[in-house]
Amino acid sequence: MENYIKIIYKKFLYGTIRKDEFMEMRHDLNLATKLDLKNLLEEEWNENLGAEEMDEKDKKDIRAKLNFYVEYDKKRLLRKRITQIAAIAIPFVFILSAILYIYQPTAKVEKDFVVVVKQGNRAQVTLPDQSKVWMNSNSKLVYRTGENNTREVKLIGEAFFKVFKDKSRPFIVSANNIHVEVLGTSFNVKSRLGSDIIETSLVEGSIKLTGSELSQDYYLKPNQKAIYSNSLKSLKIEATDNEVETAWKDNKLQFKSERFGNVVKRLEEWYGVKIISKCPNIENDLISGAFKGESLETVLETFAIQYNIKYNNQGDTVVVLYN
Repeated sequence: MENYIKIIYKKFLYGTIRKDEFMEMRHDLNLATKLDLKNLLEEEWNENLGAEEMDEKDKKDIRAKLNFYVEYDKKRLLRKRITQIAAIAIPFVFILSAILYIYQPTAKVEKDFVVVVKQGNRAQVTLPDQSKVWMNSNSKLVYRTGENNTREVKLIGEAFFKVFKDKSRPFIVSANNIHVEVLGTSFNVKSRLGSDIIETSLVEGSIKLTGSELSQDYYLKPNQKAIYSNSLKSLKIEATDNEVETAWKDNKLQFKSERFGNVVKRLEEWYGVKIISKCPNIENDLISGAFKGESLETVLETFAIQYNIKYNNQGDTVVVLYN
């Protein structure tokens, strides 16, 4: 691989690359052979960019975990790092998921994997068992191989799962007091910190919901949603629109008859800002609509026109008030 590509790649790892350089690097990497990519990855590994020297055992342990990788939201890739892999001490930033996939080892994974997606970001994750997970803003996921050969995931936040089918290894998602058990299916789980509600929406397949506070097991069919209340210790099942439930994973911010107060909270998570609303009279108004790729200013302008309100940007804080 040409030397200038190595230089651009290093700039990419340090987050200093320009958009035109990134496009050039991506073009050349797409044309490169697997051997080229492997050599590049090994060279960066051996240089230990900005990190202390590790012994061979540590390096071997880390390599054994590289079959777990993150595919980043491409539209946000150049602006910020959107995911922290908290369980893996890597001496440089792994961002090119394609390279990591090529460099997968065959070692068996024993320890937990932890992925944290900061507020204002989203990420796609491929787990060691080849299940795919789309993680929404302000979410945390812990994956491990449990006892009795199960695949266990703990979730705080929101995620969409497409589970790799393996009848011999049940896949279980724990979200606070609710456990979702599947063999191979697609579904969405939302369990936000501080929220009383846990929501599970089924797209395809079937899932079983259990919990220590539930008097029975519940089964979902496609296009159904289970809503569990932590305070009431109760669960109800209702029909749902999966296009709305999972729009976020396609980078679409969509509302369907949601309270303005809830919409404000979703905007905070989506854009990574703090929004202070000084408009109590519209807190319970119901909002419907969809935005894809629009800036926060564009969304706020839409609300400003509809409600005759205004907003002031104060760094990472936005104040919404009456005009």
